[in-house]
Formats: sequence, C-alpha cells, structure tokens
Amino acid sequence: MNVRTQANPFSAPNAVFVMGPTASGKSEFAFRLAKEVGGVIISADSMQIYRGLDVGTAKESAARRREVPHAMIDVAAYDEEFSVARYREEAAAAGIAALAEGKLPIFAGGTGLYFESLFYPLSFSDTDKNAALREKLEADYEKSGGEAVYARLAEADPATAARLHPNDKKRVIRALEVALCGKKMSDSADRTAEPDVIAVRFEPSDRQKLYAMIDARTDAMFAGGLEREIAALNPDFSVQSMQAIGYKEFAPYADRISDGEIRLSDAERSAVRELVKKHTRNYAKRQLTWFRRYAFAKSFEVGDFDGAARYVSERLRAHK
Repeated sequence: MNVRTQANPFSAPNAVFVMGPTASGKSEFAFRLAKEVGGVIISADSMQIYRGLDVGTAKESAARRREVPHAMIDVAAYDEEFSVARYREEAAAAGIAALAEGKLPIFAGGTGLYFESLFYPLSFSDTDKNAALREKLEADYEKSGGEAVYARLAEADPATAARLHPNDKKRVIRALEVALCGKKMSDSADRTAEPDVIAVRFEPSDRQKLYAMIDARTDAMFAGGLEREIAALNPDFSVQSMQAIGYKEFAPYADRISDGEIRLSDAERSAVRELVKKHTRNYAKRQLTWFRRYAFAKSFEVGDFDGAARYVSERLRAHK
C-alpha cells in the first residue's frame, strides 16, 4: 500500500496522536492509554529508530515494551541514513497492521516532522534532484557550517526552514536544493484542510518546571550509563544519528574513547552535561512552537493524564 496516494487511514477514530516537548510525559501517557484501550504505540521520535541508542533517547525498557507492543523503535543501524519519507511509509504500515489486528495505533513522540508527514502529504523524495547543485551545497555546508546554509534556506523557503534544525544537514541541503531549483518544498504539502484526527499535546504553563524535568532526566541519563553506551558504539560522530542531543556533545572527545569508556575529567564531564541540558531546553522551546501550529490537537498541562484520557475516551466514543 502506498500511503501517499491514499486517504489518511488514521483519521478519527482510527488512531490517537500524542505529542509534546522532551520530558513532558507523552510516552507515559501513551503507555497508560495503550494498556487501557488495547493499543500499539508507534514511536514518532527520530532518534529512537536507531539500535544501540537507548539511554540517550529515553527508550522504554524491554519489560515495558513486552507489556505493550511498540513499533518504530530499533529499526535502523546507528550509522544508517533515515528519511522522513521512510518514516511515513514504515510508521503508516505499522499503524495499518495494528488496525488489522483490532488494536488502536497510538503515535507518540516529539519529532514534529514525523507528525507532519502523517498529517499532510510531504514530498522530500518526490521532487526532482540536482546532483551537481547538491554536491556544491554539501561543500558549502562543510566549509561555512550548518548555520550559514540554514540561513540561505530560511531566506529562500522560510516555511520549510521553520520545520528543520540547522544541524539536520541532509534535509536542510535537500530543501535548499529544491528551493534553488525554483520550487519550494513547503509548497508541496496539501494543507487545504486540517486533518480529522484525535490528537493531544502536552505543554507546560510554567516552562521552568519543564526545564527542571529536563535537567533531572539528563542527570538520570548520565547516571544510567550514557557514556558507556556511546563508548560501546565507538561511533562515527559525522553520521546522522550522532547529531542527536546527548550524543553530539561528546564529539570533541572522540579520541578519548577506548576500552569501553570515554576518558573525561570531572570538569569536562560536568561541562558536557550542562551543554546537553542547555541544548535540550532549547530544543523543547522549538518543539513547543511547532506543536502549537496544530490547532486541532487538544492542549493539556504537562502531567494531566486524566484530562487527556477523558478527552481521548470522549472522542473515541463519539465515533462508535
């Protein structure tokens, strides 16, 4: 089934979408909801797709994944490129399989572009390619840096730039390539109507509380073996997955990885930890901005699982 050419199979009441910034409790809510209604959780997290990236991506434990079925976790090697188009195809297939088994697909995560690909048709892979131009843009990216190339994209196609991060090298270059060829990537999305879906988003009334939760989770990741996880991979920090927050901050110390550990001084480790916290807080701000665009998603205070559950239950009953 080519989901690009079909009506959205996840319109209400065929799925639930759960979104929000990092550390807002969306995974916990999705887990509870799945247990209550007999659901399958389909991750919408661009880093949980990678095998071996467990601690830094806050994946659910193996025990929890046995208790509730999960999909779109551990579907790619850490050094494998993974596109939005591929996510849409595989996530949609997982959702359709869940429906066929009489289970409710629950798409949960914080990657805005993944939700976008399910709500609206995207065409990152459907536009014409210009290999020579892309090669030049890649050279520019290496020479001038991601921020400079991203600034060019923001001028040429601000709507698409708003959906991307400057460190997302592959998609920033692809979008700028398309824009320079005379067609904006943002023009390809069909937004003639809002999707008729059941969607909830968690956002804090007090950002400082969210930031405190982010800081606590970062501390827990370090205590839970983040450095050991990275050292075990002995990664190439230039690959897509290593641009994730919690991993890229260790890139300057790549030559310190040996014998299953990263040799850092206490001061260096503290500096890396604080940088991860800072980057995560900044990312959460961008996530909040992104998800507020979805007026069709019902907003709930972080931690208001009961209110969100009542809303979802009402929406599901309304379609019986």
